[in-house]
Amino acid sequence: MSSIYTVNDETLVNIARVLGGEDGIRIIGILSERKNITVEEMAEITEIQINDVRKLLYRFYNHSLVTNRRFRDKETGWFIFQWSLQPALVEAYVTSTKQKILRKLESRIEYEIAHEFYHCHNPECPNTTFEVAMETVFHCPK
Repeated sequence: MSSIYTVNDETLVNIARVLGGEDGIRIIGILSERKNITVEEMAEITEIQINDVRKLLYRFYNHSLVTNRRFRDKETGWFIFQWSLQPALVEAYVTSTKQKILRKLESRIEYEIAHEFYHCHNPECPNTTFEVAMETVFHCPK
């Protein structure tokens, strides 16, 4: 995937995989090589159904990874959308995702620091808090 953008190809592939699976990777691959491409052209190149291409594009659009340009076809009067990748916002997406994960991890650490945990050494049993251990008189709940 030779990109016309400066964003790392591996980053694009990983984001596409998370948001759209293998079809998402193919769509992002097309968008990284070409600007202002229509849904129909993408569907023809990737051999993915038009509805599925649209779903993926809207999912990427909701995460601000792609942008579109809308204009009216002079012959049919229908709107035509041309899609492009927004490489500057891909980094913003990665940063915001990392911040979200960091907040979750920090809250988990705070929870674990604030509580005592007990374990019965059975790999199938989860760690239990002091309160739960007291209720079961420090015996395995299973």
